[in-house]
Amino acid sequence: MKRLAITLVLVFILAIMSSGCINELAPVTDNSNATVEASDYELEVFHSPSDKSEDLNTTTFYLSRNGSTNVVYMVAETSVIEIVPMEDVFNTGGDILSNVVILADRFENVSASAETFEMFASSSPKDLPVFNYTLEDEVIRGQKHFVMEFDENITGIVAFALNNPKGQDFMYVPTHDSTVRFVLPEGYTTGNPFVGKVIPGTDDRYIDEQGREVLVWYDLHAKSGTFTNMAREYLKVEISEEDLPYRTVMIKFYSESAPRLLLIGTSILFGGVLLVLGNYLSARRKLRKERKSIEDAFIEKNAGDGKGGNKK
Repeated sequence: MKRLAITLVLVFILAIMSSGCINELAPVTDNSNATVEASDYELEVFHSPSDKSEDLNTTTFYLSRNGSTNVVYMVAETSVIEIVPMEDVFNTGGDILSNVVILADRFENVSASAETFEMFASSSPKDLPVFNYTLEDEVIRGQKHFVMEFDENITGIVAFALNNPKGQDFMYVPTHDSTVRFVLPEGYTTGNPFVGKVIPGTDDRYIDEQGREVLVWYDLHAKSGTFTNMAREYLKVEISEEDLPYRTVMIKFYSESAPRLLLIGTSILFGGVLLVLGNYLSARRKLRKERKSIEDAFIEKNAGDGKGGNKK
């Protein structure tokens, strides 16, 4: 029995090694002394279909596995950007936001349009006005919020590095109306219920020019439910779609080969279980057969002794 247990453990370890590690480790590079430039960020202007969203505000997350996510906000006439980061229990001393780049102008000086954002995306911070901002944190309903507040309303691009826990899980808590995009690392995907899901379901997804999968949500307001409709109908409460809370986006991304490797590992594990079970049943039948042979021999011996005892 001990040998069977050891065999099962070895098969289990082999299955894990064959299926690969879903959360792969990535090297960390220290960029603390690097000079921040607009070219450090991808400033792609996303043109959402007019039938999907007319909102020019766009929030794009360029995800990675090394604990740093590049975030690009394209905002129209705003003075506040609110971020709800994932807290890293293993790294409580680092800055949540770093390497901030602002490519913007006072809202009254420019019109909020795709052409304006294209102009900012191709500009240098040296050629644009300098805006002061404060970064404060506060706890709301047990969750830490970081508020970046500018000294006046701006229209343009705000980019920064968001330091989040290492790994392949990410969460975004929306705080304003915006088209939201997640750009996955090249060679990664999401959506398999057994490996990694994305909640809520996307409104659109496509492959960009660099071969990366991009997930898009045009509206993250919660959908009207039964209680909302009852409030409107019976309580005569006016509830617009804009009054509904936002849905939190949660994603686990994985390498494109992960489902296949997981299937291989599961097959190996299942085969190992069948092997161990087969050996157990075979050993059990063998023991039963030996026991029966011993019992038959004992009965036969007793029967022979009895006949011999009756002779005179």
